[in-house]
Amino acid sequence: MVTGITSVRPAALDALVEGLCQQAPWLADALRADVARFLAPRLASGYLSAAFNTSLLAWNGCPLEFTTSTARPQGLAGTFDTQLPQFHCACDDGLRFGHWQGRKYTPQGVRTKIYSEVPTGGDCPAQWTHKGMPYSTAQLAEAGLQLLMVGHYPDQADSPVEFYFQWHSAEITHDDMVAVAALFACDTALPALMPLLEAARAQTQSDGHFPYTTYGFSVVYQQHQLESFTVFTIAPRFFGSNARVPDALNHLLAQQACAMPLLQSLLDKRIPLQFNVLGLSVDMQGRCAISCTFSPQNDRFTEVAIKVAPSPPPSTPLGCLLQRQTASGAFPSYVRTPDGRWHRDENAFVTAQVLRTLEYTAETAPYIEKALDFIAACACQPAHYRFWPGDAHPVWMRGDTLPPDVDDTAIITELLYKFGRISLDEVVNTLATLSAYQIQRVDRRQAEPQCQWAECLAFYTWMKEPTVLAQVDCCVNTNALILIACVSKAQNRVIPAFARILTQFDNALAWSENQYDRINQLIPYYAHPNEWLATLHYAARCGITHLTPFIAALEKWRLPASQTEIPLYRRHDGQYLWTSTELNAFRQLALSHPIKDTYEHLPH
Repeated sequence: MVTGITSVRPAALDALVEGLCQQAPWLADALRADVARFLAPRLASGYLSAAFNTSLLAWNGCPLEFTTSTARPQGLAGTFDTQLPQFHCACDDGLRFGHWQGRKYTPQGVRTKIYSEVPTGGDCPAQWTHKGMPYSTAQLAEAGLQLLMVGHYPDQADSPVEFYFQWHSAEITHDDMVAVAALFACDTALPALMPLLEAARAQTQSDGHFPYTTYGFSVVYQQHQLESFTVFTIAPRFFGSNARVPDALNHLLAQQACAMPLLQSLLDKRIPLQFNVLGLSVDMQGRCAISCTFSPQNDRFTEVAIKVAPSPPPSTPLGCLLQRQTASGAFPSYVRTPDGRWHRDENAFVTAQVLRTLEYTAETAPYIEKALDFIAACACQPAHYRFWPGDAHPVWMRGDTLPPDVDDTAIITELLYKFGRISLDEVVNTLATLSAYQIQRVDRRQAEPQCQWAECLAFYTWMKEPTVLAQVDCCVNTNALILIACVSKAQNRVIPAFARILTQFDNALAWSENQYDRINQLIPYYAHPNEWLATLHYAARCGITHLTPFIAALEKWRLPASQTEIPLYRRHDGQYLWTSTELNAFRQLALSHPIKDTYEHLPH
């Protein structure tokens, strides 16, 4: 039996690939096959947009990019990040991306190039030192350089090897470039490159200096002989913005009497592109070249129905899952930070989600009590809860402190009440505190998407000023709805926000037409609609009625029961991604052994 999931791919990707194939028909078979092979695991992963916006490869997080060069106007290079954004796929040895796969397409055939990451602070791996790299990490650092990766052709023993370096500063001068060129003994070819560098700088918005941005260099060796030297920079920052790149690049190409016909064909078709890296090169014969890498824009997506071979749901016994609780009382999750590294995280929200799946029994009681201690410690003041306890803020957040929020406050308060840790009066007080973060005005004439569906008396996300409609999240409001229902049932009274939140859900789903690009805007802090669906199911088990239409609409986004690692949360810009390898297993056990949610005060 085959099951289906709804997946997505960047809307611009198909147009980009087809545009390249139309311009260069000899590309078609190989390029389409490579892209299809690359896409298959990402589509099947169920990670939706997170599968296409978390890579270190492209400027916009896209995991594939293409390169054209004036040195080979009819050639094309493709680079593919094959690593999925999942903790169990994370690199070992402190690497961030491990390796990327490159494909070099020419009318004569296709070659494979592998880009291998070098560990931060580590010397060049031994297998590359005999290929031409003459310097240690310390010597490179003294010159202001860090070796990032090595590019090689695994199927060709005597093929060129390319070493890529990052410059230590966002500021660079002509003298710096001369010094780096001299380091690699290519100063004799540099005079040919300097006019090209100056012509490129003239297309920027800087005044007499190179723009402040990321710079790098590469050197290519063939059998110990230096072949070429390249200066790299980030094209959007160098030229001022992504929108300025086409005109600036075309002016530069015209001045140099050269062309990039494949890239130009895409620009002529107005295919949405993200420009990544600009390269300015010179070989040892003094011939210069310009290269540019680009990816599809990934802010709009096309839905794809994927057939997935089923596997049995997780069969881990409850006792084994419970033993994964940490010493702090939290149930762990994993987070991918913007630098590409993975960290184990202990936070209130994932712990609370696990608690929602547990019934209070002799087996679970010790684990529940310990977890309740942990989430209670996440209070930063009365009726204000945040993601972590105050003394456990993770170092990888780099000083960014998350304020208390409606989501954590609602779910933690609901669970502390459910398991008898706080009184109804305390729940009522928390709800009164949250009322300061209810929407007071919505103007349907405004352009922001939330203005088309948000409702007065629904909740913002952050418990801080300023409050803006862009932070309104329907899953956050579902957790607030559950807390409201607790009070409403206990006091047998109608709370106006209850009906207004349901109206917001109705508005939001109607506005979205259940299309991913819009569904994604309904839940800016959640990485997958499955989390909203799971929260609505929990709300229904708590006795909240009128949710059936919302649940039915979101069923198309349900993740398979067999999926072991699922995407959970994200920062609003997607730069931090949380996943869990246990939560889905807890949820499946709860479904097979339904829990009666009665909010009885349980004895300790």
